[in-house]
Amino acid sequence: MWRITLRELKDRKWSLLAYCVGSLALLWMYAATFTSAQNSTQQLQELVKTYPKGLLDAIGLSNLSMNTIEMYLNAKHFSLLWPLLAIILALSRAGSQIAGEAQNGTMGLLLSLPLTRLRLYVAKYCTGLLTIVAFTSVSVFGIIPLAAAYSVPTHIHVLVSAWVLTTLFMWSIYTFALAVSARVKEKGTTYAVTGGLLVILYAAYILSLIVDTLHTLKYVSPFYYFNTQQVLTTGHLETASLVFFGAVILITTLLGCWQFCTKDFDV
Repeated sequence: MWRITLRELKDRKWSLLAYCVGSLALLWMYAATFTSAQNSTQQLQELVKTYPKGLLDAIGLSNLSMNTIEMYLNAKHFSLLWPLLAIILALSRAGSQIAGEAQNGTMGLLLSLPLTRLRLYVAKYCTGLLTIVAFTSVSVFGIIPLAAAYSVPTHIHVLVSAWVLTTLFMWSIYTFALAVSARVKEKGTTYAVTGGLLVILYAAYILSLIVDTLHTLKYVSPFYYFNTQQVLTTGHLETASLVFFGAVILITTLLGCWQFCTKDFDV
């Protein structure tokens, strides 16, 4: 089983390396510009006063104070670019692991191995999970040596909380997409279904913050529980976020496993 995990990690190591290097490059840029950015915070605060408060809440910019490097990362990275990178990486892994194998005609070879479908699913699942842990670890803890190079202090307890939140967010996206991948026949369908649903949920979150009568919509959106602003400001991780992402991960993991173990693949 672990040979399959190691093989998939080896086959996809360059794409993971590219994502990690890209994330480190962004962190390096933020560490290098942190001091100068602090001097322009007041002007930026005046600029965004004209924006709707709900929109600022949605993109994690309602508090533009940049007293720490972690708060700066929230404003520049984790509230804007990082979720997009995480979603793309999670979708690409989930889509190619099952639906992609079936589409390419290589699933038959895997099913012919002396492994139960459950063990095969676990092997693929572990590949995705290790990919997620590697990417989130680099994305969060990579700032520590980079900030130290510019004499900028970091706060490890805040970063640990941020790592837990980012890992849970990306993990939940991956398990949902993997469940879809186990159901459909083409990886493009996995991307379309999961990506389309995420767009709808993000739009629902934005509407819930802008339109008072729709405020309950936010509770069904993962973007409401991905509150990087609070975590990177205080280091406090909401129980609701842990429960929501934990429930999504558990349910979609079991669903994906059941789909994979009972599906008739064209081989």
